[in-house]
Amino acid sequence: MNTRDLAYFSSLVELRNFTVVASRFNVSQPTITVAIQRLENEFGAPLVQRDRAHNKLTITRAGILLYQRAQRILKDLDLAHSEVSRANQSTIQFGMPPIIGTMWFPLIAGQLFSKGLLNYTQTLEVGSDQLLKELESGNIDVALLGSVRPLHEENLDITLLASHPFKAVVSKEHPLADAGHISFEQLARDNFITMTGKFVHPQALKAYSEYAGFKPNVVYSTPTLSLIKGLVRANLGVSLLVDDAVQPSDDVVALTLDDPLPERFNMSLVVRKAFLPNKIQQEFISTLFALKQTVA
Repeated sequence: MNTRDLAYFSSLVELRNFTVVASRFNVSQPTITVAIQRLENEFGAPLVQRDRAHNKLTITRAGILLYQRAQRILKDLDLAHSEVSRANQSTIQFGMPPIIGTMWFPLIAGQLFSKGLLNYTQTLEVGSDQLLKELESGNIDVALLGSVRPLHEENLDITLLASHPFKAVVSKEHPLADAGHISFEQLARDNFITMTGKFVHPQALKAYSEYAGFKPNVVYSTPTLSLIKGLVRANLGVSLLVDDAVQPSDDVVALTLDDPLPERFNMSLVVRKAFLPNKIQQEFISTLFALKQTVA
């Protein structure tokens, strides 16, 4: 069976048009037709039904089943191409969200530097949701990810390194600044400043506000942690941040939340199960494990 035929068929299921599929792959329309016929002969079942009178294409039940399997086959094939092409490279394709890069990665960077590993590292800094996709597609090999609940993914090896609570962050002029601890509903009338939707903090904000029974008035979102704390310090709003994000030098107040929610900032070391690291890559991964003792 030709995997290109599966690619043609998958696109046909998605686009429902032979001409458009042919154009996507820069081949003739008969090429697509013959590919579908080969697959139908291979599996002994009709995969598509064409109503030429009404210019309509229907995918049969057998076709839907094959499409579902083909998606996994094509994904694994793309991953194999990516991994094999980099098999002899010493580079480490590494990902982490900026907040981990700001708060916790510097704690381990010295060890990586002394071992000469940073010279081999190519780092992608984006939100954890995007990094998860990059891992699954093979574009990166290892990542430090943040999540509000412990991660569970079938194709990934996941090690929880640390789990930290979220805290409400307010200015020193805020009426609750001296409270020490509060329930989240006490912030219902406040403006909120939060991280953009690509990060885990908005997920935590959603969970806390739903539990408290109000919709937060988000007046500003940014991927920059220092900007959030600066705006809170200026008393322009409040925020919800992981506890380690707030230091005495920030000149803001972090309040403990009494709400009994399971959401926390979980930092995990994540590697694809199929990834076979070379000596340098394995040393990099092993060094990252030291964060478990450093930030737990």
